Parts: sequence; C-alpha cells; structure tokens
Amino acid sequence: MRMIDYFDIGTPAVLIVSGQMGISHGKTAYGLLRHSRVLKPVCVLDEFQAGKRSVDFVPDARYDVPIVSSISQAMEYEPKVAVIAVASVGGYLPDNVVKHVKEAIRNGLDIVSGLHRKISEDPEFVELARKSGSKLVDVRVPPKELRILDGSVLNRKAYVVDVLGTDCVIGKRTTAVQLRNEFERLGVKAGFIATGQTGIMIGADEGVVLDAVPADFVAGVMEGMIKKVDMMNKDIIFVEGQAAVLHPAYGHVTLGLLYGSMPDAVILVHDPFRERLSAFENFEMIDWKQEREILERLGKTKVIAISILNDEGVEIMRKETDLPVGNPLTEEGLKVLSEAVKSAMRDGIRNEKR
Repeated sequence: MRMIDYFDIGTPAVLIVSGQMGISHGKTAYGLLRHSRVLKPVCVLDEFQAGKRSVDFVPDARYDVPIVSSISQAMEYEPKVAVIAVASVGGYLPDNVVKHVKEAIRNGLDIVSGLHRKISEDPEFVELARKSGSKLVDVRVPPKELRILDGSVLNRKAYVVDVLGTDCVIGKRTTAVQLRNEFERLGVKAGFIATGQTGIMIGADEGVVLDAVPADFVAGVMEGMIKKVDMMNKDIIFVEGQAAVLHPAYGHVTLGLLYGSMPDAVILVHDPFRERLSAFENFEMIDWKQEREILERLGKTKVIAISILNDEGVEIMRKETDLPVGNPLTEEGLKVLSEAVKSAMRDGIRNEKR
C-alpha cells in the first residue's frame, strides 16, 4: 500500500492526536511531522495542548504547525484530509477521537486511519461520508493477494537492512527513515518498506501493516514487498521492524518479518533506560544481547550497529558493546549508523542463505 496511490504529494492534512502529544503513543503524529512525503501536515488537533506548536513536542520536526482544539479551528488551515494519528494497544478508536472524526467527515475531509477498527466498515462513518463525499482510507488492511514464502527473496539484487528492536515504540521506523533519507542525500538509490501504519502514511515505497495479515502469510507478504521494491532498482532497502522476536505479545509478527525479508544486516534499536515493556508492565524489558543473539541465529544475519534515540543512552551503550552506537536524530549519530551500513556492504556481509 502506498499513500501516493490515494493522494497527491503535498495534500494538506490535520493530524488528530487528541491527548497523545507529548507521550510515546503520539508516534504516528511524530512520524508524520518528521518525515511525511505525501500528506503535508498543516495543523495538529489536540484539545489538551491547544495554543502550542508541534515543535514544542517534536523539536526536529520537518513541519512546524499550530496545535488546535477542534475541527472547526483546523478548517482555518484548509486541510483536505484528517489523519487519525493516535496509537492504542489493540488498535481501537478512542471515544474522544470519534467526535473529531465525525466532524471532519461532515466538513468533507477525507479520513486516513491506521487502527484495527475499520472506519470504512463503520455504518455511521460510511453514511456520513456518503453525504459529504469524503473518502475513508483504512491503512491497516491485508493485501488482496496473500502469498506463502517461497524463498525467491534470496534472488534480490538490493542490499537489505532490517531495522529491528527490543520493544515497541522505541524508534525503529524513525531510524529506518532517517537512514533512507541519508543514503538518498549521498546519491544512493535507497528504498523504505513500511510494516506499520505510520510508515505507510509518511510515504513508503511499499508497505503492509503486517499485524493485519493472517499468520500463515506474514513471511510471504514481507517477501513480496522486498521483491517489489527490488524491482524499482534500489541499491539498498531499509525495512521497518515491529516489536521484537522476544516480545511475548507481538514476537510472532517480528519473526515473520525476519524470515520474509532475510536481511543482509540488522540495526538493533534499544532503550537502556526502559525497565518494563511499553504498555506491558507485567514483563521486564528485553535484554538486547539476547535479542541480538536470536536475530542472528534465526535470521542467518548479523547485527551491525545499535540505534538509540537519545544521547544519554548512546553513551551508556558504548560502554556495553563494541558495536557502533548512534542517535539517528543527530548528525553525528546518523553518520555513525550510515557508516556501519556502508562498512557492512563493503565487507560483503550478507545473509548466510544468499
């Protein structure tokens, strides 16, 4: 799925966040504010932070836009699309967001949603959209053609780097997109494959929300995406990871992603300050060394660097490992990570099955 197939580049959008600015689950809004290539954020709707600006929460945002309290205020900035930019465990639609979505549809805005609850199948939303002419776009849907892994991904020409992690909401997509952008800046034909809703929304070369795919087909769908982007004549493909192989709730998705992409190399994203899994307080944080070991053993690949989204964490990790460690949101850290990738390519590090 690609946003460019639904909207023109530069289509103005309001991001409905409603209470999630400033917390980790605001990640969809943060991703769009940093990296959106198709939709152009013109304002953020969060009634709890109205009057502030997006850079108050995302200092490195590409889009510095006002935060408003309602759709009526948002309409002053002439959006054409409303993005449901909230994240929730289980992908449900919070009640406090529903009223904003209804009002957006009444104002004729198209709606983009990455939640499990399908807005295009909700009778009330569908009826409102029929009257207003709004388009309802659900991102979290499996592809029409499901496929079983057949190993043809091993015949690719592009170098594949999976950006995997030790938990959810830890910086996998951010790292992958920062690296894609950096390699493009260097003149390399780089691709980005999204495996979650935000990655698709910001404008990936190809994307499927893998947790919406029936289990038997996850690896095959992942393989299919690699093959599609490889046919775009990319030199390197960065794949957005999901959760962690050792994650008790989502590890099965990560495993399918790993088998389907068969990466030549892996960048592991970690947070040394995190003590419990995000939104799963009954479980201790995953040991990065154990995650690294299982990724390399099951994926027949090699972890080549560690990404951490804060400088304090970088300093801690540099004392724990000889691997390159960098913060992809800083110029220095991004250079460390990109050099690790370039070194792996020069040294001929490849998936053992290739």
